[in-house]
Amino acid sequence: MKYSELVQKIGIGLSLVFVFLFPLWFLPITSDFYEFNKQILLIGTSLVLLLVLSLHWVMEKQVKILRTPLGLPVLALAVSVLLSTVLRSPNKIEALIDPAQTGTILAGLVLFFAVSNLFKTKQEISLLVTTFFASSLAISTLGLLWGSGIILKILPESMNFTKSVIWSPTGASLNSIVYLVVSLVMAAVILIRNKWTGTASVLPAAVVSVNLVTIVLTGYLIFAPQSAYKPTFLPQSTGWAIALEVLKSSPILGSGPASFLSDFTQFRPIIFNLTPNWAVRFTSSSNQYLQMLTVTGFLGFVAYLYWLVRQVQMFVKSFASKEFLPLAVGSAMIALMFVQIWLPLTTVTFGLMFILTAMLVLAHRQAGLSTVHESTLDIVATTSTGHSPIFPWAILLLVLLVFVPSVYLVSRAYGAEILFQKSLVAASANDGKKTYDTLIATVQMNPYRDTYRVAYSQTNMLIANTLASNKDISDADRNTVTQLVQQAIREAKNAVALNPTKVTNVENLASIYRNLLNFAQGADAWTTASYQQAVALDPINPNLRIALGGVYFAQKNFDEAVRLFQTAVDLKPDLANAHYNLAAALREKGQYEKALASLDQVLQLISDKNSEDYTKASEEADELRKKVTSKEEAKKTNTPSQLTSPESALPKPKIVPPIKVSEALAPEAPSTPSAQ
Repeated sequence: MKYSELVQKIGIGLSLVFVFLFPLWFLPITSDFYEFNKQILLIGTSLVLLLVLSLHWVMEKQVKILRTPLGLPVLALAVSVLLSTVLRSPNKIEALIDPAQTGTILAGLVLFFAVSNLFKTKQEISLLVTTFFASSLAISTLGLLWGSGIILKILPESMNFTKSVIWSPTGASLNSIVYLVVSLVMAAVILIRNKWTGTASVLPAAVVSVNLVTIVLTGYLIFAPQSAYKPTFLPQSTGWAIALEVLKSSPILGSGPASFLSDFTQFRPIIFNLTPNWAVRFTSSSNQYLQMLTVTGFLGFVAYLYWLVRQVQMFVKSFASKEFLPLAVGSAMIALMFVQIWLPLTTVTFGLMFILTAMLVLAHRQAGLSTVHESTLDIVATTSTGHSPIFPWAILLLVLLVFVPSVYLVSRAYGAEILFQKSLVAASANDGKKTYDTLIATVQMNPYRDTYRVAYSQTNMLIANTLASNKDISDADRNTVTQLVQQAIREAKNAVALNPTKVTNVENLASIYRNLLNFAQGADAWTTASYQQAVALDPINPNLRIALGGVYFAQKNFDEAVRLFQTAVDLKPDLANAHYNLAAALREKGQYEKALASLDQVLQLISDKNSEDYTKASEEADELRKKVTSKEEAKKTNTPSQLTSPESALPKPKIVPPIKVSEALAPEAPSTPSAQ
């Protein structure tokens, strides 16, 4: 066997291992057990396969590629997604690393290119299809074992995270259903074309039967009327409204990959507050087409549609073939396209799409259809000894220039995720020192992820609060508290700097400042400024208005507090907490009748009449009724009302005198107009 053939066989073996393992792959060593690990597996496999393919070309001394109708669409999609990432994404590194974002798309396109050029013979292509079906059967078998509850009774304690009837290694039951439906369609077409006879029908028949049972069982578990596992969906109308608002400001490139959360908080319509999931912050749109339109604009959306249309054309041409595989794979791809009308793609389903795309091209190759053909790219340099091919070496050099920095970036990102998970485990065990030290290592490993900065800032603030709560605080502890507070603010500001459009980062900064009301001068103004910035990023969120109103309430600025609480009520009239806070501010202003009306509204909105909230509101309403009656009697006798003075506004400092925090740690001026 030639070395080039050996390298090719290695690439084929790696591809088969990936196709089988990808939907099943998870590791409980990162904060996200499923999607992130599949993302790293996809990126890593794609890079290795690209390197293997390049080495194969070098050994063959020529570059042979499979020309397909998907070549130009793949290039257009890659360029459009990269442009949107570089020019629009607030955090480019997160867009490259986060699951189902830029890195997933680029790695998937590389995977498609490598696999379609490594597999050549009919036997190799048949082995790929068999491996795909085997993986699907593994998913469905696990779904039956868990869905029936058989396996739950014998699971060890170390696998508690799998103790759910809807658990799946794909990371979500919907991922499993999509994977099983698509493979079922493919297997069913093969059975129909084979007329359900012959040994070639055994595996497809098993896939159809087992997958169908698992789909029905899983669907019942998550969609039954009384199910506790119902998935949460963003309404299609809301996704469409958000896309239109984004296109008004950036029609060509969209908002950038990994930025939909910011789009959602800024542009969702106010009617969304009347839905049951009003408090949920969605990180992806209602379906994949709206997702692409929103984050990559018309450029990425058109490129994506172009890619899909070319696959549809290949599917149509497969009817002319006597072979069953082109039609079967094409049917599976069509099914996945229909799924994307209702669901956005995840890392799992993105990977499924790229695997199917490669199999579609290979199926056309196996059937000898004119849609695909192999061609040789050969650039030679003339020397004194003759011609020497240099093009394969040039390709290998380019691949290495991509491979080395990509491996470095991915390995550091993965190492940081492992450390972050260790910090979460330490925090759950109340090991403050280990949590603190591990978070420092996490941030050092990957300083570009705002989630780590937020966690580190909160840890600093928690330790500072704990030390400051000591009755007899020493000078050393006082200095430590000051350093921890400054570090908490710095890290919170760093998170905002990494992604200033992400409202959760600004909320965290505001929360840090609010905690400083206990023992830092000037923190009240900083808190107010940060909450105003958060409100600008999430303008219809009533909870942010309540939080900002609470700061004004603590400052005894009851007029502003009333205005903000009233705005919260207007944004969500059925939110009991908004009415409750409004009642408190109106009571402090002496407007007892209005305060009582708000509390009566609270009592109507609380459904559980036996809850502590209902009892608390009822008691306060009774107190207000007494004051209203007393006020009315006072008016009749012309006796001045005897009201108690307002309670102390801001909490008493935990440290006396309050510590001084540098003005350099004040919040930055918001890039968007502040809103109240």
